Amino acid sequence: MRRLAAFWLTAAIALAACTSSAPATSSPTASAIVVAPATAFDAAKAKAHVDYLADAARGGRYTGSAGYRDAANYIADRFREIGLEPLGDNGTYFQHFTMPIVDLTEMSTMTGPGGQTYRARVDFTESVGGRSGSGKAEAEIAAVGGAARTGGLNDFAGANVRGKIALVTGPAAPNGGSSVENAYQEGAVGVLLIGDATLRYSYVPRLQTETIPTFVINEDVANQLLAPAGKTLAAARDLVRTRRTNPSAPTSGFDVPISVRMSVSLTPVHDIDAMNVVGLLRAPDPNNAQRAVLVGGHLDGVGTDPDGSVFQAANDNASGLAVTIEVARALSHSIVFVAFAGEEEGYYGSEAYIAQMAAIPGRVESLVAMVNLDVIGCCSDTLVISNESPELQRRVRDIATSLGTVTRAGSTGGSDQTSFARRRVPAVLIEAADFILHVYADKPSVVQEYRLKLAGDVVTAVAKDLASAP
Repeated sequence: MRRLAAFWLTAAIALAACTSSAPATSSPTASAIVVAPATAFDAAKAKAHVDYLADAARGGRYTGSAGYRDAANYIADRFREIGLEPLGDNGTYFQHFTMPIVDLTEMSTMTGPGGQTYRARVDFTESVGGRSGSGKAEAEIAAVGGAARTGGLNDFAGANVRGKIALVTGPAAPNGGSSVENAYQEGAVGVLLIGDATLRYSYVPRLQTETIPTFVINEDVANQLLAPAGKTLAAARDLVRTRRTNPSAPTSGFDVPISVRMSVSLTPVHDIDAMNVVGLLRAPDPNNAQRAVLVGGHLDGVGTDPDGSVFQAANDNASGLAVTIEVARALSHSIVFVAFAGEEEGYYGSEAYIAQMAAIPGRVESLVAMVNLDVIGCCSDTLVISNESPELQRRVRDIATSLGTVTRAGSTGGSDQTSFARRRVPAVLIEAADFILHVYADKPSVVQEYRLKLAGDVVTAVAKDLASAP
């Protein structure tokens, strides 16, 4: 990235929440702001933020929920304490935007032979987006390998898929397309994928007109379902690999003589009034007021299941927001800190920020860099630095190394930095090398204070470096 004279670091927290009857946080005007003096990064305060934001009372901070609005108000209050100017609508901290959302109306269900009941978030979990959505299916199983049907491959050969539930055993084929869509085109009425069944995967509110129920099941369940055909998951995958390397080998698809029942019930996709929370720590020198760096992460989580079980979302991503707040408190430079809403549904908050932010610094053409923080409070002392901007990646890793923090080069995509990289803003994601997310166990107790400090010290140093570069 270009090296620049000292500039603003704008602090914008982008959070989504629907309008509710909860009392709104008042937003001081610019003249009421008194900037707090710079301090060292305070990991104890950061942990306290995690404890509040990820408390079960916040309901998992699903975009548009009352718990999300509560969390947004909390962050606006911290911005006021720090001395950030409100940069939202009409002199407030809140920048409103509209986005679509979808949720469960009841817990999904899956039953097998003899009425065996499988457990949601243990044995299976639903996938939502595209062709995968609401629906009920009761049918026999057809094992279809990786569900490839292009490029000379046909994993469906040997199985009669029409009117059945497709069990996608894998392995996936390069450029094989969507396994769910391929199975639907072959006539499947439901799809079973193999993966981590304890997660609540992000619900993408972009659905086809006709949808079918899609579950992710664990390997133990897959082996149970395949047993009546005399197969194991490993054996089914071996058949696929053999067939792909030797077209004259036996076909890899096969029917399984048992029936499974599956049900997914979703709300209609509907629009909500969401909001970003934006605060500006103004540069003392007006000559350095035209450029900005964004530092932040997403506030939203995946919410609460219909049975009342809460995904408290401590590591993903109360940890990133906690670090964001305390980096803002630690710096005397002008900086924008961003906590985005709607990340789980597809970067809606960051896209809305880019579309609606008109102030300078802050608008996309004034941005020198964007540093995105996600899942940084648990499970590893190594930080992974993404590669949207190789020069920024190198810069962040060099600074971390100088502080004694181990880093690893990552790839691209996966969170809100993507929105900025698309606009040619140098952007980087900082995350832990191992993490926990989208599970009931992601509670405040998994986030460790020393890991917040490890990340916070790196981000503080990176922001200072970017702000003072000649």
